[in-house]
Amino acid sequence: MYEQSAMAKQMIDLQRMSAEGMINNMIMFWEQTGSVLNSFLDKAAWVPEEGKKTFREWIESNKKGCETLKNAVNSGYNNLGKCLER
Repeated sequence: MYEQSAMAKQMIDLQRMSAEGMINNMIMFWEQTGSVLNSFLDKAAWVPEEGKKTFREWIESNKKGCETLKNAVNSGYNNLGKCLER
């Protein structure tokens, strides 16, 4: 029984690391996208300020969404880990 539990824990740890890596890559993508977009918008005099604000809010919203997803995934894996400890 212990071997099965240990193997299940290893599989869950692998899944958790994979999910964390994917989410961290998404966060990095949005940070880089924000950096490039901000550089572009700073030089784009033809884009109205309201449009620039909208783009910046969109980038921040996506970054916050990734952080929320990361927290939810971590919470789920923590709860799953507690169930396996029992």
